[in-house]
Amino acid sequence: MNFDSTVHLHIGYYEDSVDLEAIAYKLLNEDKWIVFLNDDQDVSLLEGVLHQYDYYDQLGYRIFDIQTKDLTYERGSKLFKDWLKSRNVI
Repeated sequence: MNFDSTVHLHIGYYEDSVDLEAIAYKLLNEDKWIVFLNDDQDVSLLEGVLHQYDYYDQLGYRIFDIQTKDLTYERGSKLFKDWLKSRNVI
């Protein structure tokens, strides 16, 4: 994977005593973003979930991809929240 080194986006879920952040990286020359959840934060709520995802050193768990040229914080955070809900984390 080759990422555009000039673009990334921090997205998060900060409600109901849950504080989780993921980072979306834009692929170079593609209209696609890869969202990673790093385990350098408290991921105890995700213990039964993360083993299903590929882990990349320095990046974390690859949790989902987004097909779009531009990604806003609002859209990224909504998709992250939807992902957390679909895994029964929140």
